[in-house]
Amino acid sequence: MANLIRPQAREALHRWRGSLIAGAVMLLGIYWAVASIGLLKWLGWVLVVLGASLLWTALQRARFRAEGDGPGVVQVIEGEIRYFGPRGGGFAARDTMVSLSLGAGGDHWLIESLGGDVLVIPRAASGAELLFDVFASLPGLEVEALLRSLAQDPAPRAQNIWRRNLAALLT
Repeated sequence: MANLIRPQAREALHRWRGSLIAGAVMLLGIYWAVASIGLLKWLGWVLVVLGASLLWTALQRARFRAEGDGPGVVQVIEGEIRYFGPRGGGFAARDTMVSLSLGAGGDHWLIESLGGDVLVIPRAASGAELLFDVFASLPGLEVEALLRSLAQDPAPRAQNIWRRNLAALLT
């Protein structure tokens, strides 16, 4: 039964599942707002607004997610990024991150911490989609600029995405 859908189609549905669900919430809200009366009509408009905000977030997450299976596993626990890979790994706390870069070729993240350690995480590693929330919460990071850099052709060298204002951190 699980083989009824081609693997490529199943992967596409999995990648865009949040957007599909948000679109369904919006459509239900539009139906209720147009076809109903009274309280259900107003609840429909609330669902339209809720669905639109969910759709916006889901589209950003889908654009962030890398295709394929990369080496290693990423975990995010209480603001700490942990990467376990076949040839090493490490951790970086969100509060001690100094810079975020997209590696040469665009296939891995480079996260530099205060101590000078650099954590290298493949974009397609298992659980790497969890990094979206951590990156979006970095002070001063523009999510749309991050997503645009992911959509561009891979650069021959690392691209700096975000750098912490160290003067503000030291005061």
